Formats: sequence, C-alpha cells, structure tokens
Amino acid sequence: MGLDGDQVSRHKKVVVQQHGDHVHEEHIVQDTNLELRQTVYKVTQLVWLLFGILEDLIGFRVILKLTAANPNSWFTFFVYQLTDFFLWPFLTITGTPAFAGHVLEIPAIIAMLVYALLGWIIVRLIWVVFYRSPTSQVTTYERDQGS
Repeated sequence: MGLDGDQVSRHKKVVVQQHGDHVHEEHIVQDTNLELRQTVYKVTQLVWLLFGILEDLIGFRVILKLTAANPNSWFTFFVYQLTDFFLWPFLTITGTPAFAGHVLEIPAIIAMLVYALLGWIIVRLIWVVFYRSPTSQVTTYERDQGS
C-alpha cells in the first residue's frame, strides 16, 4: 500500500556486472500503478464516449432543423426529445433565425461548444485527481572483492 492508501505495484530488478574483482550492482525499484492508470484511462474514454454521443445528437438536431426535417418522423422526434433537456440552459442566449421552415438553431451550436469544453474539463480533472505516474528508484553499489 502507498502512503495515501492506493495499491502500489512494485517491480524490482537487480543488475550485477563483474569486471575482475570489481562488482557493479544496481537495484531498480519501479512503482508502476498500472491498474490505476488503466482504470483512469477507461473512465476518461467513457466520459468522451458519453459527451461524443451528446455532441452527435445535438449536431443531428442542428442539421434536422436546418433542413426543415419533418418533426413527426420518429427519428426527428426522438432526436428532439433527447436533446431538449440538454439545450434548455442555452435557449434564451440568442435568437434562432428561420426562413421558410429552415431554422438555424444557434443555441444548439453554442451548447455543442460548451459541452465539448465541459467534457474536456471533466477528463482533465479525472487525470489530475486520479493519475499516478510510474516512478523509479535506482540504488547503485560499487565494491571491490578480494584482499
């Protein structure tokens, strides 16, 4: 166990070189924390996946509104219903220009930018809080054998 209670994976390697009566010995201890780093990586990939799906859905919404897609279509209705919740904080920021049924939903574009930034911030925070880099400690011994 490490000082802060985390599991620490240590690997020790000893290298001995002998030249006549002279012995050079190195003890290398490496704390890898491999399992923790893999878990942190998987969690950050899950965060990126979830934010990527959200970004894609909002992007589909922008395209559907821009092309005046039929709101009664099951796919269009599904996308609108899923994204409504995530867009409500942004709906009053700007207007939404429209022409002949084609709508440029600027709040949705702003939401995409904000959610991309939020995803990046969450991933960076996870790495800052939970990442433990591998460390090494090398001890070298020199001795002469004989007399």
